[in-house]
Amino acid sequence: MSPQFIPAGRTSVVKRGRSEFQLQTEYAELPRPRVTTTICTQGKVLHKMEKTIDRNITSIEEMHEVEDIIKTQHLEVSKIIRDRGLTAAATKASGASPFRTRLERIGRLEAVERAFLVSTDGKMSGERPILREFKSSFKHIVKALPDLVCVFASVPGPGNRREEGIYEVEPGRILLVSTGVEIYLILVRLGTDYEAIAPQLKEILA
Repeated sequence: MSPQFIPAGRTSVVKRGRSEFQLQTEYAELPRPRVTTTICTQGKVLHKMEKTIDRNITSIEEMHEVEDIIKTQHLEVSKIIRDRGLTAAATKASGASPFRTRLERIGRLEAVERAFLVSTDGKMSGERPILREFKSSFKHIVKALPDLVCVFASVPGPGNRREEGIYEVEPGRILLVSTGVEIYLILVRLGTDYEAIAPQLKEILA
């Protein structure tokens, strides 16, 4: 990993009841590129969650994309522990990270043409060729994203969290969805009725 392309990691303390957990999320290149969130208490490692990255970081743009993954994964694990406890977090400790699983499930919906993860400050991430195609076709949406995510107000407390909800950016075409921790930009197939897809999205995002 080139010294100039080292994504910033995250650390925090999460409390649930009388228990206190230390979380650390960081990127590592060896033996394979990955983002790992480690859950500890009193110096003892309890669980780890890993998200495999498909290639090494070779540019500033890719470094920022990985930092978005680090931030989202860290906040997701924090939220699970606060809301549902360590046992729930442990069930997420293997395989794909939760926000990627949700993204894949959204993308498999019949009414969905494309789905992307958006950081809470309006930066998109996804497969590079598909992302480039979307940015070329919907330049006005990409340009407006930093303002659009603000329809979900910031929530006081640890982490850069926002209100939950579904917002129609362009009726019958583009939706912006917030779970509080992560935000998704969804391109639906032309003519899709929002009322038809909303229950499916809410089930996935619950």
